Amino acid sequence: MNGPLGALTYVVVKYATYSLWCALGVRRLVPVVRSAFRIGLKFGLVRLLIGVAAGFAIFFIGGISRLSAWNNVFLQYLIVYAPVRWFEWGIMELLITRSGRNPVHAFILGGNGRSRLWRLGGILVSHLADIPMIAMGAGYRDMLPIGRFLC
Repeated sequence: MNGPLGALTYVVVKYATYSLWCALGVRRLVPVVRSAFRIGLKFGLVRLLIGVAAGFAIFFIGGISRLSAWNNVFLQYLIVYAPVRWFEWGIMELLITRSGRNPVHAFILGGNGRSRLWRLGGILVSHLADIPMIAMGAGYRDMLPIGRFLC
């Protein structure tokens, strides 16, 4: 499923996954909100756009640095994307909670234990949602972190 249909499938999977995870974040991090699913759809789009921007940045930095794939491409993928996604989900945490408590600390480390677990779950969800894109290639060995726009 390469080409436009594959890319569309990837974006739809990512958007749906991010929307559901953001809705869970709204429900768990700001429990007084009644329409978590509707808000999750909005935050899912924001998260998708943040991921696209980060994916372009990784692609650009990898390209100008002329980085090549390691022998263990899967490990390289995790080392590149897991920290980036920690900060992507940190942006989402700040947007969802709108907490006035030391936003720099909350962004870097997470606002509390519950939000840190939510962010770690978001990283896992992000990686799992990459499976369709990885499957469209020849598997994870063909999927270079510096050569794909994963978000």
